[in-house]
Amino acid sequence: MNLGYDIAQALPGLRAEAESRMTETLTVGVETFVTDPVTGDAVRSVAEPVYSGIGQIKFPSTVVSERDTQGQQVAATSPTLKLPTSVVGVAKGHVVRVTASSSDSTLVGRWFRVKSLPQSGQVTAHRYPLEEV
Repeated sequence: MNLGYDIAQALPGLRAEAESRMTETLTVGVETFVTDPVTGDAVRSVAEPVYSGIGQIKFPSTVVSERDTQGQQVAATSPTLKLPTSVVGVAKGHVVRVTASSSDSTLVGRWFRVKSLPQSGQVTAHRYPLEEV
């Protein structure tokens, strides 16, 4: 048995399974603002998309205990963007616009910013840390 070989052989199937759970449709790219022709307001937009397609926005679950924590932050969550490993060009600072979701309608229309580069290598998906904007 060769663990490295076994992982390399299993990785394509594991990546396909990870992609099957990517239930959001999104656009990733450079942020810009355009003027709404009706209202004249500035509206956030993606000027130079580097990726449009499937992905997954995942929020870590947190458990909050019942105790007095005056002046302290109990928990902080940071969402993660999962993209197929074939996607290239996503960088720190790019914005992510969720255009559809088959699993969580509350994600549609939300905007996030990529905080740093993803974990890479023998992974089933690239995972980018996000912040909501």
